[in-house]
Amino acid sequence: MKASARTARQILRTRSAESRATAASRRPLDAAKLAKSCRRRARSLNTHALAAGVDRKTAESVTETLRKIAKRKNIKHTEKGRTRQTMGGRGRVVKTVRRYSRAKVVELLTAYNPRSEKNREARRLMLAA
Repeated sequence: MKASARTARQILRTRSAESRATAASRRPLDAAKLAKSCRRRARSLNTHALAAGVDRKTAESVTETLRKIAKRKNIKHTEKGRTRQTMGGRGRVVKTVRRYSRAKVVELLTAYNPRSEKNREARRLMLAA
């Protein structure tokens, strides 16, 4: 392969990855639709948080802590799934996701005692959802 073609492909790959990232950041979340799906079946902890109206960055922080609590309290997930994600514009990486029912999320949230005000608000929103 010619060096110029390789460079062109690399430029195209980075441009498409950037445009996907900006499109994803602009895409609005339909919280009502997410909340309905969380009541119907088991979803990931992050989906439960986003459905409650928590912003993405806080949701990631809260869900990491909830995973630690689940491990410590030996609360098992309801189901396990495998998804394929495109990482950096390359290949489709298989990722294992653990889904929790609404009852198990509430059980985790009752054991969760956050310190920061943002996380307290996120906990309150998730319990109210």
